[in-house]
Amino acid sequence: MPVFWRELARTRTSLLAWTISMILLSVALMALFPTIRTQAAELDAMFAKYPPEFKELFQLDRLSMADPLGYYATENHLFLTLFGGIYAMLLAVGALAREESERTSEFLLTRPIGRARVVTEKTLASAACLFVFDLLIGLATFVLFEVVAGGEYDRGILFLLLLGAFLLHLFLWGIGLLVSVFVIKARAFYPLSIGVVLSLYFLGIWSMLDDKAEPIRYLTPFRYVDPADIIEQGRIAPLSFVLIGGVVVVCIALTHFFYRRKDIAG
Repeated sequence: MPVFWRELARTRTSLLAWTISMILLSVALMALFPTIRTQAAELDAMFAKYPPEFKELFQLDRLSMADPLGYYATENHLFLTLFGGIYAMLLAVGALAREESERTSEFLLTRPIGRARVVTEKTLASAACLFVFDLLIGLATFVLFEVVAGGEYDRGILFLLLLGAFLLHLFLWGIGLLVSVFVIKARAFYPLSIGVVLSLYFLGIWSMLDDKAEPIRYLTPFRYVDPADIIEQGRIAPLSFVLIGGVVVVCIALTHFFYRRKDIAG
C-alpha cells in the first residue's frame, strides 16, 4: 500500500500538531474545574439572572458546571467538536485535492495503480489519522478526569461523549472527502473547512433556540451527538449512528464515482 504509507508520512506532522494542541487545551480547561466547583453556588446564582436563551445556548439549563461531566460538556467538548471538526475537514479535503494543488497528481496516476486504489488508500490513510487523533485525545481525557475528578464521574458517559465527538468528526470527514474531488486550490482548504464546520454548528444552535427550526436539526451532526442529551439519556440515539454512517458511506461512494471520472489537473 505505497499510497497509504506515503499519505501517513505526509500528514504525521499536522496530526501531531493538532493532537498536542487539543490535549494542551483540554489540560488548561480541566485545570480550572476545581476552582469552578468550589464556586458552583455563586455561578448558579449568576447564571439564574441570565436570559433563558443564553442558558439554553450553552446548555446551562440542563448541565451543572459543578459536575465534572457537565463542565466537560460545556467547555472541552465544545472545543473538541469545533476544532476537531475543522481538523477532520482539512484532513479529508487535502486527501485528494492536495495532489492537484501541488501538481503531483499526474505523476501519481502514471504509476501502475488505478484511480480506485489511489482513492481507497488515501481514504484509509486519512481515516487512520482521524482515528489516532480521537484515540489519543480520548486517552488523555480519561487521564485528566482521573487526576481532576478523582473517580467521581461516570466513565461510561465520558466514553459516550468522546465517541460522539468522533462520530461528528467522521461525519465532517466524509463531507470533506467528497469536497476534495472538486477543490484544487490549497488556499481554499482552511476557509472552506472552517466555513462548513461553523455553518453546521450555527444551524444546530438555530434549531435548538427556535422551535420552528427544529427540523433543521437533521441537517447538522452537532445535534446528532448533543452532549446534554448523552448525559441525560445515558446513550447516543441509534438514529444518530444510522444518519452519520449513511452520510459517510454515501460520501465515500460518491468520492470514488466522481474521482474516477474526473479530468485531473497535472
